[in-house]
Amino acid sequence: MTTADQLDRVCRGPIGLITDLVADVEKELDPETIRAVVTTVAGGRAKSRTLAAALNCRPAPLGDGRSPAPRALGYLLIALRQAGAREISPPVCTECGKHLRTLQRRDQDWYCGVCGPVYVYCSACGKNRRIFTGTGPASRDARSARTPTVAIVAPSCTV
Repeated sequence: MTTADQLDRVCRGPIGLITDLVADVEKELDPETIRAVVTTVAGGRAKSRTLAAALNCRPAPLGDGRSPAPRALGYLLIALRQAGAREISPPVCTECGKHLRTLQRRDQDWYCGVCGPVYVYCSACGKNRRIFTGTGPASRDARSARTPTVAIVAPSCTV
């Protein structure tokens, strides 16, 4: 199948394309089971097209579980593992490499419960608040040190 044919399938038959891509990797599950899981996770037309386009461009997360990838792909990996898939990798934490059973995200990356959150001291209410920040050096230092960072937060304290 050519790339043009696959791009056409992203729009016309995303569920079938996702099922075929998953079936190429996972030999233990029958195509009907894969299709049922994909239909459940992929949801509506826009979500299934986004998922199909992501897998069409980069099918590697099916085998290695690494992000960046859409949230729906992480949920698909989890659902396929719960359905009995052995060749499909579960999502993997971007920082520590731990296999995930649930997802926490920042941007397009998946994180475990230890690596994901950052705690910031709210000067308005005086409490440490859990937030998610970017992946720059400052946020990595704050996560690894696990010491609160002082931040000025609006009086509503919606951190």
